[in-house]
This record gives sequence, structure tokens and C-alpha cells, in this order.
Amino acid sequence: MDASSEKILTMILCGGKGERLYPLTRDRAKPSVPFLGSYRIIDFSLSNSLNSGLRKIALLTQYKSLSLERHILYGWNIFHAESGGYIISLPAQGRVADHWYEGTADAVFQNIYSIQQENPTAILILSGDHVYLANYRKIIRFFQEKRAEAVILAKIVPRPEASRFGVIGINREHRIIDFREKPADPPSLPWDKQHTLISMGVYLFRTSSLIKALIQDAKTPGSSHDFGKDVIPRLIHRARVYAYLYDGYWEDIGTIDAYWNANMSFLSGTPPCNPDDSTWPIRTHKARYGPSQIRHAEVHNSIIGSGCRIRGGAIRNSIISPGVEIEPGARLDGTIVFEGAQIGRGARLHRVIIDKFSQIPDHFEIGFSLKKDGANFLISEGGIRVVPKGWRDE
Repeated sequence: MDASSEKILTMILCGGKGERLYPLTRDRAKPSVPFLGSYRIIDFSLSNSLNSGLRKIALLTQYKSLSLERHILYGWNIFHAESGGYIISLPAQGRVADHWYEGTADAVFQNIYSIQQENPTAILILSGDHVYLANYRKIIRFFQEKRAEAVILAKIVPRPEASRFGVIGINREHRIIDFREKPADPPSLPWDKQHTLISMGVYLFRTSSLIKALIQDAKTPGSSHDFGKDVIPRLIHRARVYAYLYDGYWEDIGTIDAYWNANMSFLSGTPPCNPDDSTWPIRTHKARYGPSQIRHAEVHNSIIGSGCRIRGGAIRNSIISPGVEIEPGARLDGTIVFEGAQIGRGARLHRVIIDKFSQIPDHFEIGFSLKKDGANFLISEGGIRVVPKGWRDE
């Protein structure tokens, strides 16, 4: 089973409501939230798949998927019909149940018919809301070497940081012997008592084993139909399930603070990874904007997208998406501005996320008064203000 063969089906979970990323997910699915000005979060899982030689990709979509569908149509319509490759969407269709996807495992279970039609040897299941670079060929080789029924991509973290994730206990051969969802007391590594393994939400299953596990889960009363909570903990006791240790940058974009921090990390002197690496490119849909124009402005340690009109002011530690207009005297620090937003003359913005096509009035300030900002915008636990899509001061 080679990574470039037609025997592996990739399924990307794109259906979560993304409530902790609200209001960025008010009008879009979480995987289609913009990232680093030029990308969507889904671009990382898609690019990893494409770069790994995987050519059959299904997106399991659900809530507010129009933005995601449009992005896939414009930026990822790359396979000719006769090539055998595809990127398709599989919304809940009621083929095996009269309800929407009710968990990560149920999303795959409801598409058993599509899986059987494709008849892959193995199924790679990804999350559409993670930012990372990974070569899935390495996981596939590990899968083969271990003669595994399933492999989970896992990352070593300090034990105190692990309780927010699904935590994996392994033996010295990396076989999984324990799996707990968000435990208060995570199991440590066999060779390092200070660290543990967290699941990255990347699963490679032998198809026959996965289908049996999903059917069993569907019949189990009280199951939440989730891979981490239900399917994996049961499977490890009767099948060969291993952890593949990933050594690299990975971020679960689950909250506003995690989203802001992940973006800001790419402005540091040592960014966590390079999305411009020609050997592992991150593909996306590039909007048709011309060059940006900057007049009489100070720009420090920032990312500026195409088609911007920056007529003055100061921009520090900020990410400016394509098509943004910034008037003279505006001052932005630690701010992420989405496509088409307008920043008025003399406005001051500190640690703010501004969604698409919002209009910040002249001399308006955000990020300096908790009381004033709280009356108008969502404020995260870390103090990040979020201006919703299309906002204007009435």
C-alpha cells in the first residue's frame, strides 16, 4: 500500500459548529476561517494530503458550509475528471440515518456507502481545523511496518498541558494501551515521567477494522459517536492500534485566543513553520487583487496581503489581509484584519480581530477600554476583541 496509490481514501472532518471561535464562525464553518491573511485553515490539511500523494479526498461538511464550498470550488478544483483524483463534499444525506452528523465517528459512519463504493484499503481521517505540516507517507509506512489496524498521530507535550486533549498511553513499542479524553491526571510516557502524548486528531484505519468499529459504535446505547471518546478507547483493547510520534508544529485552532496566538507566532523571528516552502507548498485560493500600495506609513513586523491601500499610519505586529484600506493616522498593533475591511483615519486598534468588510470609523478606538469594548464586541478570555463580519458603527 503506497501513499500515491488509489487505495487510500482521505476524509476531512469539517462539520463542527466552532462555537468557541464565534463570531468568526457566525457565517462560516471553522475550517474556512481565514489564517495568516492569505489562507483558510482547511488549506493545511488539504495541502498535506496533496503533498503526500493522496488524491481521493472527501470533506464531511455540515454547518454553514457555503464559504467552505466556495473556497474549494475556486481554489481546489484541481483534478480532471479522468485523472481518478477528486476533492468532494459529503454533507449529511440521510442515507443511513435521518439526522445530521452527531459526532466525528457518526460523520464517517453515515458515509459507509461512499466508503464501500470506493473500496479503499485504508482510510485517513483528518480534522479540518488544525494548522500543521505533516507528511502522511511516513504515517502510512509506519502503519505497514507495525501491521496495525489503526495509527494515531500524536505529539509529546508536558503533562500539565495535556488535560485539554485526548491523551494517549503507550508501551515502549508505541502500541496504545490507554486513551483518555481530557483527563485530570494524564498518563506519562514510559521513558519520561514529565511528558505525555496527546492525540492530534489524525487517524489512519484499516478499512475493515474501521467499519466494524463504526457499526458497533452506532449500536452502542449512550455513545456520543466520537472517535476520541468512544471508538478509540474500545478499539485499543481488541486491535493493534499504535501512536506515530509527530515532531513539529501543530495547533488546534479551537478558541479565539488560540487563533490569535497561532497567527502571531508566524510574526516571530523564528516562525513555527514555513508555509512558503517550495518543497511543501500550502495551496489556497488567491483572490484577484493587484499589488498593494503603501504611502507614508510605518510598517513593522507585519504581513500585508495583496490589493491593500495603506495611506498612512503605523502598523506593528499585525496581519493585513487582501483588499484592506487603512487611512492616514491609523495605528494598529497586534491586530488581524480580514479581507475588504476599512480602517478610518486616526483609528487605534490594539489586539483586535476585524472580520471581513467591517468599517472602523475615523478616530475609533478598540482595545483600550474593557467597558466600552465589552458593550460592542466579544472579548476573549485573553483580552482579544473581535469585530464581527460587516460591522459598522450605527
